[in-house]
Amino acid sequence: MSTNRTLRAVPTSATDTAKPRTETEEKLWQALRNNPGDTATALSTAAGIGKSTAPKILTRWEKDGLVTRATGITDGGSRPADRWSITTDDQPTDDQPTDDQPTDDRAGKPQRLAPGALRGMVEDYLRDNSGEFSPNAIGKALDRSSGAVHNALEKLVESGYAVRTSDKPKKYSLAATTAAATE
Repeated sequence: MSTNRTLRAVPTSATDTAKPRTETEEKLWQALRNNPGDTATALSTAAGIGKSTAPKILTRWEKDGLVTRATGITDGGSRPADRWSITTDDQPTDDQPTDDQPTDDRAGKPQRLAPGALRGMVEDYLRDNSGEFSPNAIGKALDRSSGAVHNALEKLVESGYAVRTSDKPKKYSLAATTAAATE
């Protein structure tokens, strides 16, 4: 007995639109990359931004699936501060399987990322590696599909974070303004 499945469009969330990070957000992201698992207060100090600003940005990024929060555990007195990290394959979200859960990747594919996480990985790759890269090259480096990487790169181009340097073959690099801001 066969059942027909109907495909339907999945609406994009309002937070899915790519936009360049502000200077404050860029400082916080760099502090988060350098200090995974730190508190919002420690991250704000490392980034040199306001202590009330960091939790607001981190909470928004958590909703976008870019970061994860490890809730502080109460041990008698006051509640310890939450700890923040960038979302990666090593830190599954609620909809991602853990190591002891079966996966449906019979071909050895990497686990599914949270929404927006691949775009963050591609941003980091462009920031950490100078030059022009094809979606295929970045996909191989990140162990991700070149099509998904291409989509992430196009969103980064729309937001002004990256530039397409060649149409045939398609190649991308970090935008000059972004490169100057991260130095």
